[in-house]
Amino acid sequence: MSGTVNRLTDPTLNKNGNVYNHGTDVSFTAHLGSTYKNRAVEIWANPFGGDKPNKLLKTGTVNSSGTRIAPRTGKSTAYARVSVSTAVSKHYKTAKIGSTSYYWFHKSTDPLLTTTMSYYKGRKQRFDLQVYSGGKWYSADSEYFALGTNGKPAVRLGAPDKSGIKARMRSCTSTGRAATP
Repeated sequence: MSGTVNRLTDPTLNKNGNVYNHGTDVSFTAHLGSTYKNRAVEIWANPFGGDKPNKLLKTGTVNSSGTRIAPRTGKSTAYARVSVSTAVSKHYKTAKIGSTSYYWFHKSTDPLLTTTMSYYKGRKQRFDLQVYSGGKWYSADSEYFALGTNGKPAVRLGAPDKSGIKARMRSCTSTGRAATP
């Protein structure tokens, strides 16, 4: 066998393009081609954004599925799904209409909606509000709020001073202009 090194084989990593919940441990497998002895592999993370340097995650000796190649680079991109939840407060009861649960507020009470999401520098919460009228849902407002380092922006809706209003809201992560809550 010759001492030349195969420079045409690029390593591959599995799970390219997969999306995982924030904080989930994920295992990647590097495949380097045909077998050879005494080879090593390194797996590095290149976190999104310019605020974190590349980080060596794992090194290891190639097993029997390894290869004899010169140092090469393979790439696999995995995405994190941000965890988002919303807590409702200032209501006086919860009740179901059909199979849907509703929060009930006095007409003079300002509903308080606190969203919790994974903090990331520059991440914003987009708050969408819809109101039900005449058998249809209508968009009432969509606004951006800056995330504090605790990842908990709170939105206080003004009291409607009117009974019988049915509304729904959604919080999601987004980029855009940040408003002061």
